[in-house]
Amino acid sequence: MASNPTKFLDTGIPGLDHVLGGGLFERGMLLVFGPPGAGKTTMVFQMALHAASAGRPVVYISTLAEPASRLIAHIGTMSFWDPRLIGKRLFLESIYPLVRRGVAEVASALIETARSHEAQLLVLDGLMTLRDLHPDSAEQRYFLHEVSVALAALGCTTVVTTSEVPDMHGSTPPEFTMSDAVVELQHPDAHRQQVRALRMWKNRGTACVLGSHAVRITADGLAVYPRFESRPLPAVAPPTAERLSSGQPELDAMMSGGLPRGSVTIAAGAPGTGKTLVLLHYLIEGARQGQKGLLVGFREPYPELVVRARSFGMDLEGPVKEGIITVLRRLPVDLVVDEVLADSMAVLERTGATRLCVDGLAELDHTIPDERRRRGVLASLAELLRGRGVTTLFTWETGQVVGPELDFACSPLAVLAENVILLRHVEFQGTLRRILSILKMRDTMHDHSIRQYEIGGEGIRVLSRGESIEGLLTGIARLPSERRVKRRGMAPGRPEDTR
Repeated sequence: MASNPTKFLDTGIPGLDHVLGGGLFERGMLLVFGPPGAGKTTMVFQMALHAASAGRPVVYISTLAEPASRLIAHIGTMSFWDPRLIGKRLFLESIYPLVRRGVAEVASALIETARSHEAQLLVLDGLMTLRDLHPDSAEQRYFLHEVSVALAALGCTTVVTTSEVPDMHGSTPPEFTMSDAVVELQHPDAHRQQVRALRMWKNRGTACVLGSHAVRITADGLAVYPRFESRPLPAVAPPTAERLSSGQPELDAMMSGGLPRGSVTIAAGAPGTGKTLVLLHYLIEGARQGQKGLLVGFREPYPELVVRARSFGMDLEGPVKEGIITVLRRLPVDLVVDEVLADSMAVLERTGATRLCVDGLAELDHTIPDERRRRGVLASLAELLRGRGVTTLFTWETGQVVGPELDFACSPLAVLAENVILLRHVEFQGTLRRILSILKMRDTMHDHSIRQYEIGGEGIRVLSRGESIEGLLTGIARLPSERRVKRRGMAPGRPEDTR
């Protein structure tokens, strides 16, 4: 038998088509289930309005007792609402009185309504009402079979919602086995924050993305953020010798010309070491060369960044107004890693930016509560950025300000990053000095010396190679005379031991 190619209807919900493996199976049946308040009605009404706005006749049928005016009052606050579609391509019906009469009459009414309106999409919101009044499993199977077969013959796709949650240790409701696709909406408690989620159970004949995916409901409706690690990875980019300037000539010289194109770099340091300034130098240098950049931040608002850059002789506002630099700030409250990364990748694709700065790797790290996911998400992010040829610079805040302990490599990305730059404070002769060292550059010759740097009116200035002072990386600096005494175990002024 010749096979026909699978046809899909797009849902109009950001991210959902990707999770479904292409969209709604044409002439098939999608089951959406979940507890009250999970967003079922918002999702299916958003689908209905999207299909109607695309010119497809849509029938929305509610089995609940609430009038259509009450439903419209709630959905009417969403930006996707278009009252001009009502009665033209979107037809709202309520069959609550028919539900009491029996499943046969309900099935006949649904089929006749779809036929009379030549519907291409029919939404049945509230299958649980039918189950409550007619709990017999055989009747439910008859109803679903009659409706799905008849609507498919009419060229109509069906979407059904229910609050019924299957008992994994008991019998499975018939709608779960008879539906072509099954989606669950959840609002689990993640770190005491109400985070909505969508779980993909199945979608016959498609490469759907199983598992749990983040969901956000705003005034624009419902959006799905697929698990970031489910994104297809690009082909491995060929190696290149191209370097991107950091905006600091002496630091570029230490890195044999700058940051390797397509690499991932971490600038790690304690508070006050100038990590954000390193990012600003890097972005503004790129803008000077006509290279677009994206700054993702979690703490400082954009106006404060502009003022900070200006105080160090750097113009951030100009490149932002020209569209060369884009600033994306996400307040570190109720963050979901899939949403943050999806928004960032969308900006990269839209602007064509080749320089990316993330000011606050720790905040990004904390958006992944499941430690088992963390390495996979960050590995996928690094691979996607490399594949796009984006040269990325992260900041990571270490715990120690001064002292002998180096609190670093707490994040998996510290292992995945090709390059690591360490910024530190040291106490020397009663004052704090700043030092810089390149701890790691994969497959690249680099300067291993420890350099002092200053923060002044022009931002960061790395000093040239100077006298090496023992103990700089531990934060305990000593003068050369003190170093000799320490090594030999002699007190100052004592004659040297000649043994």
